[in-house]
Amino acid sequence: MHPRARLLLCVFAIALGGAIVGIDIGIIATTIGQESFTRYMFPPGTRNASSLLGAIVSMGSTGNVLGSLVLGFALEKLGRKKSVAVATFFTIVGAVMQAAANGVGLMIAGRLIAGIAVGMLNGGLPVYISELAVPQERARLVGIFGLLIAIGFCIANWIGYACSFSHGDVAWRLELAMQIPLAIVLLVLSFFTPESPRWLAEKDRVEQFQRTLRRLYGDQDEELLHRTALEIREQIAFEQATRSSTRFGHALLELFGRKYIRRTAIAIVVLQVGILSGSLAIQNYQSLLYSALGFTGRRSLLISGCYGLMGIIGQVINLAGVSDRWPRVRTMYVGCFTLACMLAILAALSAEYGNGQNANGARAGIAFIFLYSALYAVFFNSTLFTIAAEMFPLHLRGYGVGVSVMCQGISGIWLGQITPYAFDAIKWKYYIVFIACLLVLGVFYAYFLQETNQISLEQIAGKFGDETVSVDKLETVAPKGEGEGEGEAAKTV
Repeated sequence: MHPRARLLLCVFAIALGGAIVGIDIGIIATTIGQESFTRYMFPPGTRNASSLLGAIVSMGSTGNVLGSLVLGFALEKLGRKKSVAVATFFTIVGAVMQAAANGVGLMIAGRLIAGIAVGMLNGGLPVYISELAVPQERARLVGIFGLLIAIGFCIANWIGYACSFSHGDVAWRLELAMQIPLAIVLLVLSFFTPESPRWLAEKDRVEQFQRTLRRLYGDQDEELLHRTALEIREQIAFEQATRSSTRFGHALLELFGRKYIRRTAIAIVVLQVGILSGSLAIQNYQSLLYSALGFTGRRSLLISGCYGLMGIIGQVINLAGVSDRWPRVRTMYVGCFTLACMLAILAALSAEYGNGQNANGARAGIAFIFLYSALYAVFFNSTLFTIAAEMFPLHLRGYGVGVSVMCQGISGIWLGQITPYAFDAIKWKYYIVFIACLLVLGVFYAYFLQETNQISLEQIAGKFGDETVSVDKLETVAPKGEGEGEGEAAKTV
């Protein structure tokens, strides 16, 4: 097989995990919209039904936190390939528990286990793909992961709509069981994907490193391939020599040391836009938004299915015109200000037509929810994880992305808990909170985010003032200034 075709095939296989993540994120929104689910879990007389519903929804985020916390340890010890296989197995376990739930307790436990696995996949897959990609298309290849998330989310919405035609408890049990088939496919494929060559180099598995690199990039010029291998190994050796400790798990402490705290903080803030933009609240509580605009029951589920298509459209636009073409910094701040405008219009429409009395006004509100979803995918769906995976050196990459996803999950927990109450209490004014967050984040990205587009993973450290290895001179050199050396760096893997 041609190396280029092999690389793309491997990336698509790995990116299937994105569909699993998308299904897990989307399936709960339509599940809680099933009337049979509500009757079974919260029969008449149930106390604190709103709190229990919030617990079921937010338990996925709680699992994400725990999964993200162990991600760095798993990636360091097991490698990228085995970590994906282990996480995928536990998504199956969690899905089985949810589909077989006999009450709120087992449902919450299933959501927790699946959430842990999804937290590992959500952070681990972008790291895995970014370490296989060349700089010129790193964002596009990670974008395939984002596209699969959007497709998975869309599939989840249509599963919910289709299952609404079933009778009784079959509707929601079948819906939750549909998380399983794709996870089985990924679990099988994970045995055939290559290990990250950078992880192999770090573990000093020289022969496997050389063989994997040649299988993935064998279509490149021989000299360029040699320079790439040399740059990866020399940079890893230099970073290991300058570490204070190489004990297992010590990298988690290094993230918060003086040398790396800036990168850690920026990565955390980058992923926060995935929550503070309002996307999670809108995804998980679509039925409440549609109900506020006058759409309920099966019509609400049908709208949710159509809503899921917008993420796919937005991610395709991202792959075609944004990924690796737009600078990362511009993508982030333009995305923040654009989504703030969309939410401002949506807030105005909800304030004016939230009673559902005006059909045209309600349709306009739905249209802007859809437009918001598409634009979120254009700017953020995969860009966030691309940036987070780029910012850290190899020995910190899994831990850094894991901590960033963990903090995102923590935000998802408290937001998932308060959103039902907020919509009940202040209704359309709740959008103002997200608008303010987007404006603040947009300014932060414009002034503090470092540009990493088209730069090799080994040379990105220089953007943060660290020393990097010169392949030509085989000695450490001080980082070059902004924009200098990027042409040469862009030529290496």
